[in-house]
Amino acid sequence: MARLVGIVIFTLAIASLAMPDGVLQAAPAWESGGRPYEVSDLPSIVVAPKLMSADGQPPLPPEPEPAEEIGLPAPAGVADGIVAEDAEVPSFTERLQEFIPSTPDVLTFDSAVAVEPDGTIVPCSTQRGVLDCLPRIGDACWVVRFETLALWRNAPNDRPLYTTFDQGTQTAGPVVFNANQFESDPVAAPRLTIARLDDCGRGFEGSYIYAGNFFSDRSLPTVTNGYAFAPPGIYGNAWGPTSTPISSAQMQLVGAFQSAEFNYREPVGWGATRFLAGFRWFQWREKWAMTDQFEDPSDPTISGSDSWLTSAMNNLYGGQIGLDSVLWNSGKGMRVEGVVKAGAYYNAASQSSLYAYSSNAPFSFDRTITVNGPAAASFVGEVGLTTVFPLRRHLDLRVGYTGLWLTGLAQPTQQLSGQTLTQFEDPAGQLATNGTLILQGISLGLEGRW
Repeated sequence: MARLVGIVIFTLAIASLAMPDGVLQAAPAWESGGRPYEVSDLPSIVVAPKLMSADGQPPLPPEPEPAEEIGLPAPAGVADGIVAEDAEVPSFTERLQEFIPSTPDVLTFDSAVAVEPDGTIVPCSTQRGVLDCLPRIGDACWVVRFETLALWRNAPNDRPLYTTFDQGTQTAGPVVFNANQFESDPVAAPRLTIARLDDCGRGFEGSYIYAGNFFSDRSLPTVTNGYAFAPPGIYGNAWGPTSTPISSAQMQLVGAFQSAEFNYREPVGWGATRFLAGFRWFQWREKWAMTDQFEDPSDPTISGSDSWLTSAMNNLYGGQIGLDSVLWNSGKGMRVEGVVKAGAYYNAASQSSLYAYSSNAPFSFDRTITVNGPAAASFVGEVGLTTVFPLRRHLDLRVGYTGLWLTGLAQPTQQLSGQTLTQFEDPAGQLATNGTLILQGISLGLEGRW
């Protein structure tokens, strides 16, 4: 948390010391459409009232003046024997139509537009697609965005770990600890985005984010022989008539996340909306560790401990599509932007588990196993909502919300039922990829253009 506060203070300090005008060449606001501006740039517009006749109808066009009055020569006479047809006199409606501009054929224009600060709609270039954009990328501007995110993660899926134990009746009671109780503290996550875009937001972007470590620890208070493993046990070890109950336990869950993406952006639809498509990589690694203490109910002088450890790694590779749009524009620089992305991914997941037993008898043993497949299919969705405040014509302050949803993950607490790590059996196991991760938080950052 101290690191998070420090990064936030650092970001605000940069904003307060925003560079003066003229240091960087002005460039268009990313994704907002239109040229760069400040409030002082906005022109004063005076609209003259339309002329109306007394009956509330627009005045008719003026009658054409005779040729003599405008200085044109009189028409020459018609020679004898030649019959000249009278020219067709246009109707009133046809004459009036000459003064009314025709409606443009919207199908001949690129439907994507940029919106000027005063609300003027300017059609974007009719060039479309990646191949058209490549030769024009030199006319675009560089955009650099740095943000600090305060992210929270959701707890793992439901998985009972411990129950109470009654020594008198030799029976297990209710669940006293479940994996879904691993609530983590928020972490600070930096995100860097670099883009090359034109006035309408067409171009390429790359982004990277890292968040770690999400840390959670829990413990069971000491109650001599007061706990037992919840069904179906851990790694094939379950409490029973021949097993020893547990007196206390300490558990930790640590996770880390990072992602990199590269997208092409293309303006689509009326308004400042951009379609994006690209490649993205996600990595989610997580480790669960637990140590418990016990003593032999028949001989309290014999005591010992168990050590449990499972690590899971997820590397997701795939493509994504999405929309990035200006949802509201004040016309004076302040605006609200929204983004939604979704993609299908190949998950090269793996898990490693270890169980070690030791007692003062003395006696000890350990078992390990690593499973690298099969690979899984995963889905990732992202949403974002950001309010942008212009500080200079080349610098903006950004405050918003970010949410990520990942499915088809391998998570440590979902591996505890699929492994066999016991004293009398050979190690065996499998990989479960039924985990779900939700990351969400608030963001604060700066965006500069040149």
